Amino acid sequence: MAAHAELDGTKTTPHNAVSLPRVSEPADENDVMREQLEYLIGHAIEQSSCGCSTCQRYLRVRSALLEIFSEPETQPAPRPTALPMAA
Repeated sequence: MAAHAELDGTKTTPHNAVSLPRVSEPADENDVMREQLEYLIGHAIEQSSCGCSTCQRYLRVRSALLEIFSEPETQPAPRPTALPMAA
């Protein structure tokens, strides 16, 4: 009769053997950002800005991404300070 591990295709490692954890390749950052943006947009469309933390995150991300298209805020020029006259 075959051992249980042979039947289900699993392999066993002796307790004294060194086994290194498998490290997967890191995900591409651009792909992760696209997925997150798609998720946030989808949530905002489905929930119609319900006010939850995900909606708040969507608004922050949207604001940051659209910032380049907005007009720069004009600030009044600082007034020159009068310097004391030399005696």
